Amino acid sequence: MSEILNGPSISKHDKPKKLIFMLHGYGDNAANFMHLVNPIDKDEWGVQYVALNAPEFITGNFMGYQWFDLYPNGIYIAEAGPKEFQLIKKEINNVIMRIVATIQHYCSSLNLNLSDCILMGFSQGGIMTFEVGNFLKEKLAGLVILSGRIMKEDSINNSVLQKTPIFISHGERDEVIPIKSFYNSTDYLSVNKCNFESHILPLDGHNISPEAIILLQNFIKKIL
Repeated sequence: MSEILNGPSISKHDKPKKLIFMLHGYGDNAANFMHLVNPIDKDEWGVQYVALNAPEFITGNFMGYQWFDLYPNGIYIAEAGPKEFQLIKKEINNVIMRIVATIQHYCSSLNLNLSDCILMGFSQGGIMTFEVGNFLKEKLAGLVILSGRIMKEDSINNSVLQKTPIFISHGERDEVIPIKSFYNSTDYLSVNKCNFESHILPLDGHNISPEAIILLQNFIKKIL
């Protein structure tokens, strides 16, 4: 079971009807995502929340994990060339397989389907959320991209992804992933005829605010 990712899980229900998987940002860990459960959750949803740790520690930071290396071959991703992006792509593909295996593990243990699952991620976790959704050939209940971006540039050929409800939000004052990444991502989703809703939060930086949580709750209510 080494491919299964670890992380805390919580539910108020003995037999959850839905699963929400949460992917943290770069340099963070799953435990720090759990504080969002109480403000997000509604009893009637019957959800079990699972926060996953990325598989790799960041060098010199033993409390922080990364889904993929921002410095392939020692070169920052913004300046990376084709060789570096091949390394990133390989790393992302390996992590996708582990996230999917983990989702399937929880579904099997609770007798649920992928259609009962929402995958949400913040920042780098948001990047991975879209990558997983694009990989799957079976529809999730929804994808949530919080203060993240879409790295993919070629056309979407996955009709399942195009039908999957997607929530994407971003703080206009984000100092880590600039707001232009949000516009590029929503343009990409629109051109590829995806089923999405998008929200700009004028007062937010690189964070998940109470306003973002209210919007997220409305989205979850619609798709569950």
